[in-house]
Amino acid sequence: EASKMGPLRGAMGMHLAGSLLIFSCAFLAVVGSLFPLLPTGNVGASAVQQRIRGGQGVRTGSMRRGASVLRYFSDSNKNLNRHRHAFSNIGGGSRLAGKDSILKCKSSAEILGITQKSMELLREKSPESMKDMLSILEGFMMEYAETNVQAGTPPAKFQELMSQSMTVMGAALTHPHKFDILHRAIREPFDYYRWGVDFFRPLLEKDNSKIYGEDNLKKIIQYIESGDNVVLLSNHQTEVDPQAIEILLEDSGCDLASQLIFVAGHKVTTDPLAIPFSLGQNLLCIHSKKYIENPPEQKNEKQSHNRKTMKKMQDLLKDGSTFLWVAPSGGRDRPDPETREFTVAPFDERSVQMFKLMATKAESASGKKTHFFPMAMLTHELVPPPDGIKAAVGEKRSAKRGAANIWFGDEVIESEADPSKFYHDIMNQVIRKYDTLKETRMQQKKQMAEVA
Repeated sequence: EASKMGPLRGAMGMHLAGSLLIFSCAFLAVVGSLFPLLPTGNVGASAVQQRIRGGQGVRTGSMRRGASVLRYFSDSNKNLNRHRHAFSNIGGGSRLAGKDSILKCKSSAEILGITQKSMELLREKSPESMKDMLSILEGFMMEYAETNVQAGTPPAKFQELMSQSMTVMGAALTHPHKFDILHRAIREPFDYYRWGVDFFRPLLEKDNSKIYGEDNLKKIIQYIESGDNVVLLSNHQTEVDPQAIEILLEDSGCDLASQLIFVAGHKVTTDPLAIPFSLGQNLLCIHSKKYIENPPEQKNEKQSHNRKTMKKMQDLLKDGSTFLWVAPSGGRDRPDPETREFTVAPFDERSVQMFKLMATKAESASGKKTHFFPMAMLTHELVPPPDGIKAAVGEKRSAKRGAANIWFGDEVIESEADPSKFYHDIMNQVIRKYDTLKETRMQQKKQMAEVA
């Protein structure tokens, strides 16, 4: 038995060492991004942008403390392009200095010590208003690092990604971006779209993730290329649904992924931990009906905002070649309290009919036709939502690996004889396709368990 356990212990040791190495990189990156070395001289924006483009984004140096850090947090004019990145010599001189650096640690205990000291420094120097967010970030990044170990991400690649990730997350925590009604993905000087896709790619179990309904996807591509519009009416399960769709589309060879416009609720544009990923998406920003009366004094303002969003959407449909994704349920699916299984949340029929009416008006004004396709998504294993529904931002996140499967359903055509048939056809397709995806995933897990 001892001879059998020897290799197992060795494998476990290497797995632990890899996990700890990545944990250290992640949290040293957090320190560097949230507490950058304040410049002692003038630094050109172009030089900083070049470092960001090159994935360097980090420099060694001593951490300025006290008043300098407080001035940094209070300066509302700071932004990503002015960040200089530095890491304190914490824990006996361990350093991280770009893609080619080596983490100099004597033992796993020292790595754990660095992580602990890094978090202590973050808590010590962070404004009180950031404490809860940093606690959420800590839990998420620890799990994200473990996920990258499981995915076999090379430490050098992970280190490069984290130096970028913690920079943009740090900027979002200190100076949240204000989104317009129509937000176009920011692709330069820093490519938020590519970063977001690369960030979440390790979470997907590639062998268990798939696109179904490829014939319908081909029709969608043909419609968009001919100048028509396409609206995907989908269930919604996780904050990373946009990246999951984009990864699967890219892997299938479809180049329309970056053209998708997502109708997005307030959480993904106001939660500091979601903002960096939202910056890389095309968004039509709207207030969900679930939260429009919370708080009551903002109801009129939110309704006015939504009317402007609908006007912008209709303009896009008039322009043609618009590719929209919308969740008519108004939010993410949740697990059943008793069975713990996710179920598709019912679509709001008035919302579905409203989109159809807007498409009809746009076609009358411009001649651009809009085609409606139901979409079923099984993605809740990736950053699953909390059990309850709340309007406040700041929910905890999980970064475990999982499958992502999507199904492009058949195009739904309006029936003049029965207007409600349009809604019911869409709803029924989504439920049927989702149930098939769920059954397929259950069989996958069963086979994986048998092999294990």
